[in-house]
Amino acid sequence: MLSVVTEIELLVRPLRDGTLQDVERVRALMDAQGFNVVPLDREIARAAAGVRAESGLRLPDAAVVATAMVTGCDVIVGNDARCAKRVKEIPYLLLDDLVEKE
Repeated sequence: MLSVVTEIELLVRPLRDGTLQDVERVRALMDAQGFNVVPLDREIARAAAGVRAESGLRLPDAAVVATAMVTGCDVIVGNDARCAKRVKEIPYLLLDDLVEKE
């Protein structure tokens, strides 16, 4: 399950760089079976406001956390160490911690 904010963030760089092939790859991934992109609604917005007020997270990060909370996710997976330290509402699995360092 993914927040629509995650889809937005994934599309920014390829759109900025003008790499249409990468834009299409992201879109295809988000449309693939098994991916559920959750739109923002008022329930998530209100939860995001609470997360933001408590943690000081930026709005996009608070929206991702709120989406996970409202939809009943067990864990957030990401690679934002700053966000991982501030999220208290739901476990945050930091990808860097899972990758073996060379």
